[in-house]
Amino acid sequence: MSSRRSCPLPSTWLPLVGVAALWTPAMIAASYAWGHGEYYDYGWYVPPAALWLMVRRWKCLDGAVALPRQSLVLASAALLVPWILVLRVLGYADPSWRLPMALLGLTAAGCSHGLLAVSRGWRVSAGFGWITLLWLSALPWPSVVETWIVHHLTRGVVTAVAEIFQMLGKPVEILGDRLRLYDLTVEVTDGCSGVRSFQSFVMATWFFAELQRLRISRALTLLGCACVVAFLVNMARTYSLAQIRFTHGKAAFDQAHDALGLLAFGVSGLIFYILSGRLAARPLRTVVKSVQIH
Repeated sequence: MSSRRSCPLPSTWLPLVGVAALWTPAMIAASYAWGHGEYYDYGWYVPPAALWLMVRRWKCLDGAVALPRQSLVLASAALLVPWILVLRVLGYADPSWRLPMALLGLTAAGCSHGLLAVSRGWRVSAGFGWITLLWLSALPWPSVVETWIVHHLTRGVVTAVAEIFQMLGKPVEILGDRLRLYDLTVEVTDGCSGVRSFQSFVMATWFFAELQRLRISRALTLLGCACVVAFLVNMARTYSLAQIRFTHGKAAFDQAHDALGLLAFGVSGLIFYILSGRLAARPLRTVVKSVQIH
């Protein structure tokens, strides 16, 4: 007897509902970082975007849906529910602890792809890969990775901006994470390192990769371009702020800080959108037919 059975039309959505349910605990746990973290406020946009993309892809699939056997569902629930409850209890004890969030995300990723594979096959399950990466992008990165990225981005921005000033004839010095011109100092804080743009553009890469149905090579190209754009635009912002501080004083610097931050994010977002569209465009194929004249 077959372990699968064909589903009537209303039941075809049950696997997708199951996938959404699997991701819910991880998103609830990550919402603390969205609301209280310094870099993850973009996470609020991930669940609705991922759900929309899931429905969009699901509607495009052909063929019947097969539900797993009831015994398999009950056995999986018996294992998953205690595991998820333990991780959520640990999360309640320390909402900022990232390990339970990461384990919830990895659990959701593995189980959701398993459910999709049982329902529609492994090829369909693999097709949801960009959406899974989008879900995972809403989770806080490991502290070691985040600290490393912030440190290197800050050092890169400070060094590049100092080089630009020196090429323009201003003897700007580097003091740690600060730029100094004579007796004036500008500190490049973690928030000004560009890490927020970097992380949000990583998330946007997976969104556009699924939206535009990009191949792996083009998605990775888009990811690389996003990182470069985020760095260059943030470098331009840091240079502008330092120039304002050195030329017009601290009051003008404080007034321009947030406005230039929004402008930098908008400009880099526009460039990123254009790049994603260019990578999604399929070159026209010219078919040349040779006609033999007998």
